[in-house]
Amino acid sequence: MNITSAAGIISLLEEPMPELKIFALKKLDLIVDEFWPEISEAIQKIEILHEDKSFQQHDLAALVASKVYYHLGSFSDSLQYALGAGNLFNVNSHSEYVDTIIAKCIDHYTELRIKNYENEKDPVEIDPRLKAIVDRMFQRCLDDGQYKQALGLALETRRMDIFEKSIRESDDVFGMLFF
Repeated sequence: MNITSAAGIISLLEEPMPELKIFALKKLDLIVDEFWPEISEAIQKIEILHEDKSFQQHDLAALVASKVYYHLGSFSDSLQYALGAGNLFNVNSHSEYVDTIIAKCIDHYTELRIKNYENEKDPVEIDPRLKAIVDRMFQRCLDDGQYKQALGLALETRRMDIFEKSIRESDDVFGMLFF
């Protein structure tokens, strides 16, 4: 059976039972790439669920909101909600959405790290959720044996700990230093 509209699923967000809202969010997450225009009309309901920390799946609401904003082309909003999704934002997933948000994370993180490097006396606070996504990306590079990519990102973001780790974990220390 093919779904032709997300309206029925979206209507479940109005139900008083949290289980129905969770069910709706799980289904919306599966169909958001196709039905994002329709889901975008209910974005406020999804945002409210994310902001309600007593709601058991507030991070799932953030993930759905992030994907909707991504499709709307609002990448800064998409990034903020991806941060709110915590570990549900899977850096190991291979999709245009994930690749774009990771690129935005790295760009924003790099910008903040450079500001802090240039102005050590008055550092800007870096959102720990942003750092967590970048750290997971570094770990993905290291796990996949992409040491040169990790090294390049480490230099760009002024992360000497990752710089050292990528050299030590590679099989070609001399080649990495030459790189």
